[in-house]
Amino acid sequence: MDRAGATRWGRKVNPRAHTARSTNHDAETTATGLPLFLLYALWMLTIFEFEWFVSQTVGGPFYRIPTLLAPVLALLTVARGTRRALYWPMLLFVTMHLGASIFAENAGFARDGLRFLLFMVLLLASSVTFLDTPHKAIVVLKLYLLSFVWYGVQGIPGGRVFWHPLMNNEDSYGPLMVLGMAFAYFFGMAVSSRGWKWCARIVFLVALLGVVASLARGASLAAGLVLGYILLRSPHKLRTIGGVILAAIVFLPIAAMLLPLDAYLAELQSVSEGDDVRTTLWMLAWNVFKESPIVGVGAGNFGVIASMVTPFDESRNVGSDPGQLYYWAVHNPHVQIMAEEGLVGLALWFTMIVTFFRRNARLRRNEAGAQWAARGGGGVELRTVSIGLEGAMVGYLGCSFFYNQLYIHWFWSLLTLVFVLEGLTVSTPVAKAKEVRC
Repeated sequence: MDRAGATRWGRKVNPRAHTARSTNHDAETTATGLPLFLLYALWMLTIFEFEWFVSQTVGGPFYRIPTLLAPVLALLTVARGTRRALYWPMLLFVTMHLGASIFAENAGFARDGLRFLLFMVLLLASSVTFLDTPHKAIVVLKLYLLSFVWYGVQGIPGGRVFWHPLMNNEDSYGPLMVLGMAFAYFFGMAVSSRGWKWCARIVFLVALLGVVASLARGASLAAGLVLGYILLRSPHKLRTIGGVILAAIVFLPIAAMLLPLDAYLAELQSVSEGDDVRTTLWMLAWNVFKESPIVGVGAGNFGVIASMVTPFDESRNVGSDPGQLYYWAVHNPHVQIMAEEGLVGLALWFTMIVTFFRRNARLRRNEAGAQWAARGGGGVELRTVSIGLEGAMVGYLGCSFFYNQLYIHWFWSLLTLVFVLEGLTVSTPVAKAKEVRC
């Protein structure tokens, strides 16, 4: 019995039907037309969030566009999907949110997180399914790069993006710019096109300006971490140091004209004072965790349960009246997951983080780069792109000690991009099927 054809969800495929196809470009040009169009649209709505921009600036229910697009793309993905599109730690994490949307104290709060994660599952599954050539994946990488300009330019004047539901706050805008610094720097090294190299350099400068404009202490600390990462991972360290010095020469006059540098420096000096509000919230999250240590109290329900189990204390610097905690969230995704999804959720969360770094490391192997180039990815060097994605994740994790951006695409889109790139550097099911004999 031939087992090699069992590559699709719920049914077996006869590999002999594919043997006439080439294992390289001929077999990789099937994801075209409507599926690819809808996938690119989903990526643009995810990373640019045009629907929210239009809704907030001119009015109307444009924010519902992803909800209309998702079912069609989901059906197309299931019809063509592979087992690689099923990432079980993420699916189990979503299942925990599904349970919370039914059984949590405030099930409505949990449903908000569930809806978001369902979109992220669709983004990963459809991307793995339809981004089946390096050329298609590179399109998404370029869109990802441009998204930092989209937000960065809008946020520099005031340190926030006024129309965005989360980045209308410097504590969300600043961390996004940290991610943009790492990715833009290494994407500029990876791409062969001179135009895209300069585009990436401009994005890096815009992201750096955005970090300063945000006046966010945690984002500034994470930016320092990312700059250290860039120096550590750069293949030409002296050239990198020279580039940083040159960027500083360009950056400082521009920053002095556009941004309140005195206020930024004063904000940095206050880092040594610590943050009593965050540490208090983390302590309260520990108390909530003890209420349900295995599976947590349910997504979005930290504040709800904290308001029920926390005693009144007028000396407390946040929520002296426990009822004030009802709408609060923990400023740290790891601590939030500990309280809301318990030990099971933490295990799944750290599994996804470790998976990201392990899969990303595989992209830097020589055989992965050779497979990528053989399939038409020569315009972008895979190894350097992988370093840029890893740097963006380092930036995310650095910011995560101070801010909670769990229910925004940043972590999930990076995870998806690494899944897609790794899938393009391994032997295809078609190639394996040719080696099978009945």
